[in-house]
Amino acid sequence: MRYVALISDIHGNLTALDAVLADIDAAGIGERYCLGDLVGYGPDPAGVVDRMRASGIPTVLGNYDEGIGLRRGDCGCYYATPLARSDGEAGYAFTEASIDDDRAAWLAALPHELRFAHGERRVLLVHGSPRKVNEYLLPDRTDEQLVRLAEAADADIVCVGHVHMPYHRVLAGSDGARIDYVSVGSVGKPKDGDPRACWTELTLGDEGSINADFHHIAYDIEAVAAKMRAAGLPETLITALRNA
Repeated sequence: MRYVALISDIHGNLTALDAVLADIDAAGIGERYCLGDLVGYGPDPAGVVDRMRASGIPTVLGNYDEGIGLRRGDCGCYYATPLARSDGEAGYAFTEASIDDDRAAWLAALPHELRFAHGERRVLLVHGSPRKVNEYLLPDRTDEQLVRLAEAADADIVCVGHVHMPYHRVLAGSDGARIDYVSVGSVGKPKDGDPRACWTELTLGDEGSINADFHHIAYDIEAVAAKMRAAGLPETLITALRNA
């Protein structure tokens, strides 16, 4: 059996990241990957970048990382309401001001994807989707769409972030072969109704089997809320952190 820890969407929440890394340490899993979006929304984007750089965990580029790293002035996020857009713009401005040029260059240099093999199964790690860094593979995507994306990317197991909701879907490819999609959830800004920090444990078997266990880890949300308030971040972002 092969055990792999996946994290994603830390979003400037260093307290949540530290809680998750401690839990992964306790689980004894050495093979770890991050699926991007280290920064944005949270109160300590520089601290998260520094922690991840020091950790040596292989990390893919998230859309927020790309926006800040390349100084684009926009994270490429989708906002459903004017309030959400206003909150997003406030969070972006704070994050951009908090990340110096050295950290921005490190973010910009992150790869768009990571790959590894387990037996004959090809594993692809991306932030949004195999074709686009900011594409949302929400749970309502059809089997046909997901199969098409995986086959075009030459992948049997596709692991994504970006949607902040954990799920594991098992599909049949056009030739009947098994295709797995794993959305690993969010460390620092969950949107699945559980405000605890989330990380994913993949168990890869010798026969090509895969199991995804989603771990939800409690951390001091109120301490993070206080830091957000002190940083001048919108109260609605703080409420969203509590309510997921």
